[in-house]
Amino acid sequence: MIDNSEMLQNTVDLGYLQMISVGSSETVVPSATRRTRLRQYDAAWRRFEYKQKYSLPLFESMLGSIRGPVGGIYGSGGEDCIHFARLPSASESADLRCWSHPVDGTDLVDFAFCPAQDLLIVVTSPPGIQSHEFDIHLRSLTTNDVHPDAAQSILKALDKDNVDHARLPSDLKVQILGNYVTILRRTLQTTENRDMVGDYLQMWDWKSKNGYQDKFLVPDCRGTMELYSISDKSKPPQCTAKISLPSLMDDFSYTDAYTNENPTSGSMFPYSQKSCRQPSCLFHPSTDDQLITIVVSVFRDTNVNDFHLHRFFTRRSALLEFESLFSKTYGGQPTSNGPKLPWSMWGPQHTTWFRVRYIDSEPSLYGFRTVHSIGESESAFPVESRRLCIRDFNPHLAWNYGAEDKFVWRGLLVQGEVTRTISPQFAEPLGSALTYRGVVSEELFDVAETLMDDSGILLSKIDGSEDLQNIDVLVF
Repeated sequence: MIDNSEMLQNTVDLGYLQMISVGSSETVVPSATRRTRLRQYDAAWRRFEYKQKYSLPLFESMLGSIRGPVGGIYGSGGEDCIHFARLPSASESADLRCWSHPVDGTDLVDFAFCPAQDLLIVVTSPPGIQSHEFDIHLRSLTTNDVHPDAAQSILKALDKDNVDHARLPSDLKVQILGNYVTILRRTLQTTENRDMVGDYLQMWDWKSKNGYQDKFLVPDCRGTMELYSISDKSKPPQCTAKISLPSLMDDFSYTDAYTNENPTSGSMFPYSQKSCRQPSCLFHPSTDDQLITIVVSVFRDTNVNDFHLHRFFTRRSALLEFESLFSKTYGGQPTSNGPKLPWSMWGPQHTTWFRVRYIDSEPSLYGFRTVHSIGESESAFPVESRRLCIRDFNPHLAWNYGAEDKFVWRGLLVQGEVTRTISPQFAEPLGSALTYRGVVSEELFDVAETLMDDSGILLSKIDGSEDLQNIDVLVF
């Protein structure tokens, strides 16, 4: 039955590649055509065979604050406006549709956008003396007007009565997660206890008139990760599990831990027919499961110059399983001074670790794929030409590696395994359990930062003064 139905075969292929079909309806693009494009699309990524390469225009007011590409749209913040460009797909010409939105004469702090919801989030400093630190504007990506679905036009973020913003430098990050808008301010102090340093998160359901809003400080629990559930909007986020990172040697300590952004949340929304928001690719990663990357920093207590960065990957489905494992192991919800799920019970079986080298760029993450540039000379970073490395952690591809035609795929399969090897700085084995396929480009690129979405890879180039010089796009 499946063999005689292109629609069913396309559905099977989508599940195998952990993708979903978006954009034009099935009646516009037949299932057989979609299936052919899906296989061509996957083969291009596996072989590192991009279809087009072109450069994006650099606007005079561009400051280098880049967002995207998200859903085939790239954004860059300027002094008094935000510039956007819709990136063409491999089947389209290289003509760009560009537009800009002014930022109303206020100080632009950060921005984020979701093309599938026509949503633009603009974070600015409020005028005059206010009790909060930031204004979050909810706008239309197309028109820059107040978004018609927004319960209110401006959200007030980070109450100054609760958090001391003056004493420590901190990072700000705004993100769109479906119907939620979150703002994260890292490394802050509370006004009540200056000795307590942590991360401050505020969250809203931007479409709800009742407005789900909760804010909480996560203390710097070194070597611990906490999972929270927001399934019940009538209650604050509930901590459902506490899990430990691997223990360290006696003279080492964790100093930081953070997750990289995986910008696939918008793929669950249908696209409208407005031209600037039409997806440049027919396929997005499924939101049923995704890759998560966590970066941890470790330093020696007796020598602060002995500093190390490590990055590990895990699947979101695995993290969700730890809620049930924690409950079964300890019989209930976590408490402030209660037990944590030991690293040995979850880490070695569900993670893969990499040592972070200074000469390699920060990886960009999308679905189950990662891309980063590889450097050879530390003294030349980030000016030298570099190769690009794509890794695909999709478990379906790894499990069926033997059934594929390896002669048309150049790359390396790294089989996952549970190792007993103990790395320097650590007191117990790290993880190397995730199988992945990797391919390194033969071509060299002038790149300092890589960004990726479903349609391609965006490469930014900077000069010795770290000024943005050029932005190239590889379309797959």
